[in-house]
Amino acid sequence: MASPSPTRFTLRPGHWYAAELIGDEFGADQDCRSYSPIRVDRVEPMSGRRLSLSFYHANYPEGVRDKIYALATIQRGQHFLLARCLDVEQDRFLLLHAITGIWVKEHFNSAFDAPDDGIARWLDRNA
Repeated sequence: MASPSPTRFTLRPGHWYAAELIGDEFGADQDCRSYSPIRVDRVEPMSGRRLSLSFYHANYPEGVRDKIYALATIQRGQHFLLARCLDVEQDRFLLLHAITGIWVKEHFNSAFDAPDDGIARWLDRNA
C-alpha cells in the first residue's frame, strides 16, 4: 500500500507569506531578488497549473501595493510554491513560503521581536 502523499503548500486568503521575486530586473547586487511580506487576498485557479493571485505587497510604495499576478506553477512542495509570472515581459519568478521572524529580520533589519505566531498581527499593524 502506498503511503499518503505529504501535504502540499497551500495559499490561504487573509494569511501572510514570505515572497521572493526573482529576476534580472532586481540586479546582481541584490542576488537578483526582491523580498516582501505579502498578504494573500484571493487565489483563483485557472487552466492547468495556472492561477491568479491577488495580494497586498507590503514592500511596494504606497498606492501600488495591491497586486494581481497570473502565475504558472513550476514546483509546489510541502513548504513552498515556485511560479513564473505570466503577465510581465521580462523573466520573473515568485517563490512563496511561510513567513518567520528570522526571515523578516534578515531581509528588513526590522525591530520585529515576537514569536512566529505574532507575525501576522505585527504585519497588520505595520504594513
